[in-house]
Amino acid sequence: MKNCAILAFGLFAFMMSMSDARAASWQEGDVITGTFMEKVVDTYTITIEEDARVTFTLKDNVDEHEYSFLTDYNVMLFDSTEQRIAFISTYRADDDQEKTVLPVNLKKGTYRVKVAGTGVGSQGDYAVSYITGPIEGNDAEPNNEKSTANSYNLGETYQGDLNGSVFSNDYDLYKVEIPTFGKIKVQLQKTEGTSVRNAYFDMIIVDEKDVNRFSLTSFYGNPNDIEVLLQPGTYYFNIRLGNTIQAIANYTFSTNFEPLNEQDWESGRNTSIARADVLENNKTYNGFWYSSPYAHSQTHDYYKYTLAKDAKVTFIADSPGTLGELTFLDENGVQLPYLGYANSDTSKIMTTKELEAGTYYLIYYSRHGGRKGYEGYNLTIRIESFSDVPATHLYYEPIEALAQLGINKGYMDGTFHPNEAILRKHVFALLNRIEGLELPKIRTMKTFKDLTAKHPNYPEMKAFYEAGIIDGSGLYMNPGSNLTRAQLAKILVNTFDLKMNGEGIAFSDVNPENGFYEYIQILASNGITLGSNGKFMPNDPVTRQHFSVFLQRLL
Repeated sequence: MKNCAILAFGLFAFMMSMSDARAASWQEGDVITGTFMEKVVDTYTITIEEDARVTFTLKDNVDEHEYSFLTDYNVMLFDSTEQRIAFISTYRADDDQEKTVLPVNLKKGTYRVKVAGTGVGSQGDYAVSYITGPIEGNDAEPNNEKSTANSYNLGETYQGDLNGSVFSNDYDLYKVEIPTFGKIKVQLQKTEGTSVRNAYFDMIIVDEKDVNRFSLTSFYGNPNDIEVLLQPGTYYFNIRLGNTIQAIANYTFSTNFEPLNEQDWESGRNTSIARADVLENNKTYNGFWYSSPYAHSQTHDYYKYTLAKDAKVTFIADSPGTLGELTFLDENGVQLPYLGYANSDTSKIMTTKELEAGTYYLIYYSRHGGRKGYEGYNLTIRIESFSDVPATHLYYEPIEALAQLGINKGYMDGTFHPNEAILRKHVFALLNRIEGLELPKIRTMKTFKDLTAKHPNYPEMKAFYEAGIIDGSGLYMNPGSNLTRAQLAKILVNTFDLKMNGEGIAFSDVNPENGFYEYIQILASNGITLGSNGKFMPNDPVTRQHFSVFLQRLL
């Protein structure tokens, strides 16, 4: 019978306070012998001149007792601060009944070695020797504290081993630098051929403040992996042996790191109201849940949004790999009455709520707890700024994007009139609202019969004329006239000083003889216009919604 965890725990706690101050020096190749018994700990010191793999050979006692664990003993290694760093025990499940051979990687230095029985009433003889050789794998003791953690390089596969007996306190700590916000995939598994049956490893990842970020378990030798989002910074990967009766267990772990644009993703920390991510209107956020039978799971994310005034808000959520559910909370974290949740029989959820001004929270759940591993999703909220541009409007995004910039302001009654032809005066009023737009003066304003200084749009139209962007038509500026698509191309190219950027588009209704051909090609080469069915329709009037599309693409 092997070691008994219950009896051993009490003895270990007592023996650790009985260090023998008269530790004998122990040289490589020497066989140390002695008798272990209850409450007796023999202490030795060994010095490792350079990093090495130290292999200990322990003589196994012949079982003469009804409980064989009473004739087992342990070799415990401590660093200079009395921190236990390795734990080796006689082990007969290796089919060698005469000896136990177990290695441990050690960094150069001096160590205290203690030999003791495994439980109350244990007694017998011990004989132990050690030899040194080249380091194997990537972990070397001591590595149980942040100050001694082994460095790990992202993207590489590392090997290590853990020693244990009765209960294992051996663990390996790796220091990992995350250079930028991104997604990391971690895989952990027991190395094939290890002497341990039914062994599993736990990996716990903490940040500099010892906040547990996620955990992973490789159960019974099967590999397991997890994908999570991490902020830039220093992290520590702590690998522990989870089984209780071990001799030595070998593992490998590897990572794959993908940098991401933090502005487009959830933070990865939004697991509660206190850590909720802030949602901006008309912006799509990517995120994911993860789940596994033997790994830390996160199957919901929290978001926060604030309404400056009463509004209709549409929520669009899509989780292609599974079904999701939205739960809506007030500023106190209480679920909203009257359908305070929304789900769908498909992966996509779209729901609209009329909400009063204030702060709210949203929880996005995986309805099935998330399948094993990574489940991606995206989430968007659309606040209705104009009553005639609902969240489902084809051009909601560009119209709303310009509204958020203070460019599209609509009419006094809260409408936008998206299908209405835009007037010349409104084009320059909108362009003039662009923050940072510079219009260098190259000439003096002249007199136009239909544009006097009393006209409400005189200042901005004067600025565009003096910058040489518009010329008018004789004595008329035609502020109340419609604007054609060809005229808009010229205005945008001149306003933003656009140049050809690669290939243009051969529109069937715009030939090189057309006076606006060059402006249209410049616009197309910059991806600001795509046309429709191979045509540009240069003489068609520009609608307010299409002007928003042009300008939003340009900005």
